[in-house]
Amino acid sequence: MSYGGYGYGQQGGYGQPQAPQGVDPNWLSGIFQRIDRDRSGAISASELQVALSNGTWTPFNPETVRLMIGMFDRDNSGTINFQEFMSLWKYVTDWQNCFRSYDRDNSGSIDKNELKTALTGFGRLFNFIRM
Repeated sequence: MSYGGYGYGQQGGYGQPQAPQGVDPNWLSGIFQRIDRDRSGAISASELQVALSNGTWTPFNPETVRLMIGMFDRDNSGTINFQEFMSLWKYVTDWQNCFRSYDRDNSGSIDKNELKTALTGFGRLFNFIRM
């Protein structure tokens, strides 16, 4: 399954094998090593599922975790190595920042008005891209 159209997992953009801007690669390496419980040098779907938190203390949906692995598994190993993990980290961080920018009251949820603002903004973005 390829998600290359989104700019992730390709050379350039999010596919660059470097830590995201403002993130210490050594710190990110420590995170990677804590997630890689079996010390294989790669993170499996089950290891990633354990590491992810959705804020409700319930496990992430296994299919969501498999999709996340698939988006960044450039070598088709079924796992993500450190280089791929850096791209995943950037992707998740970007989405968190996007969410927070629309969660104006910092409630951890997007209410009806915040969603309307987000969709309006996305609509302008898509119209701009089509031009």
